[in-house]
Amino acid sequence: MLNIIICENNNYYKLRTYEIIEKYMRKTNIKYHILPFESYTPKLKKIVSEPLDGHNIYILDINLANEDSGIDIANDIRKNDYDSIIILETGYSELISEAQRLRLSILDYVHKKVNYDKNIIELLELSLKIYKLKGSVKFQLDKIDYNIKYDDILSIEADSNERKCVITTKNKTYDVKKPLYFFEEQLNSHFYKVSRGCIINVDKILTCDYKNNVITFSNGKKLIGMIANKNMKGLKEYVRSN
Repeated sequence: MLNIIICENNNYYKLRTYEIIEKYMRKTNIKYHILPFESYTPKLKKIVSEPLDGHNIYILDINLANEDSGIDIANDIRKNDYDSIIILETGYSELISEAQRLRLSILDYVHKKVNYDKNIIELLELSLKIYKLKGSVKFQLDKIDYNIKYDDILSIEADSNERKCVITTKNKTYDVKKPLYFFEEQLNSHFYKVSRGCIINVDKILTCDYKNNVITFSNGKKLIGMIANKNMKGLKEYVRSN
């Protein structure tokens, strides 16, 4: 899932940005969602504090109508999220300092009065290239391409009866008709195979109750009875070393 979050108080540019992105994304096979905002609303604040599943691109106007600015939103994003891409919409006199740009890891600016459509598309294409280089699990579902970040995944379980795997993320589950080894080959060293049919993201473990065979993840979700006895010792050592 690709989430493109637009915050622009000028209705003309908000709609124009939406239309440019919508037209471009329709030509791809990527699952996407565009979320337009006119200000830093409570809903947007919740998205910033609890990032959505998938890859997030923020397109923020530096000058908003109320007391908040695109820079304020960017500061809030970077408090706990250095993975999302941030693009700033600006006029000529509104550039932030290079030091601030580097600290906030701003991808680039879009000048509203100079080649606006072209620049939005170029930065969108660059963002997609960046995401392809990031660690993620890739699969296709209903002819839509998915690219799920490692950091979003809690576990991947094989369902031999249905001949599928269930990918559990922070907020969703995905049923994919692929064998477990298809996903196992894509994962990095932060994942551990606790049994023949289950792989977990060690970084997302909150607690491991080995006696009762319960893994509790950082968001409160539990995985019960999935640790094979022969893998119990190995999991303990793996958790301690990561």
